[in-house]
Amino acid sequence: GKMYTYFIEGGMMMWLLAALSIMGLGTILERTAYFIKNEQGITREFKEEIVALVRAGKEKEAIELCDKTNNSVSRTVKSILLAYKNENDLYESKEKLMKEKALEQIENLERRLSILGIVAYISPMAGLLGTVLGMIKSFKAIALQGAGDPNVVANGISEALLTTAAGLFIAIPAIIAYQTFSRKADKIMLEIEKTSTALINIKKARKKEEI
Repeated sequence: GKMYTYFIEGGMMMWLLAALSIMGLGTILERTAYFIKNEQGITREFKEEIVALVRAGKEKEAIELCDKTNNSVSRTVKSILLAYKNENDLYESKEKLMKEKALEQIENLERRLSILGIVAYISPMAGLLGTVLGMIKSFKAIALQGAGDPNVVANGISEALLTTAAGLFIAIPAIIAYQTFSRKADKIMLEIEKTSTALINIKKARKKEEI
């Protein structure tokens, strides 16, 4: 078909661009599936409920609520609450533990985003390189045959421009996806931070009251 003709005309850079587009698309699909599956119900109600339960000393119910909710915030909260249950830990390590648990979740959120960054960055360059190589070829042909036939010249240049078009065609969705996923990840990280800090503060206050 037409696409295949374009592909062959575009020269060897088209193979690199094809690989980049597959990487980009694969990453977009994988990340979309991850967020749909693992980041549900990060709502204000959930956070308020968790904080209220912990404040009331209902740790067990708080952990059950975390089990029912499937997102990074609930997973972090659950690991913090479970760590508090093993009270023999030293107190200073609690904040470190919170950071550690939050980082584990953050790693999942940011995973593979760098691939999208690479695709967005390299695709236009690869396209441009393809175009420059195509132009060199066209002008060589003109040098050999003279510019007698304008069709030959136009054809060579249009072939050369195909790779730039392809590169941009791949880069634009990759940039949009990268921005979207990064923003989503940042938002979730902020929620993790806020909720974890609230819990730690409640625990600290309680510890003081006990003393």
